[in-house]
Amino acid sequence: MLYPREPFERALSDSPELKRRVWEYLNQICPQAMLGEGRVYGGGLHKLEPKELGNVPAEALVELFPALRHLLLGKQRELFN
Repeated sequence: MLYPREPFERALSDSPELKRRVWEYLNQICPQAMLGEGRVYGGGLHKLEPKELGNVPAEALVELFPALRHLLLGKQRELFN
């Protein structure tokens, strides 16, 4: 996780085991969802910039952070610097 913002960072600090759960969730995202947000260069190189990564669906993260539900829905790109 790049650079989480408050209060996301605080929630991770209060419950360190959440970092692993978030990492596990992010690893389960379908590769096609990520490829669909990035760009393709000549020769088939796929590139995904941080702002493009913010468009990848990750609504299930809300289940890991119920207290932050009002902040997370539709705003995952704003959780990181």
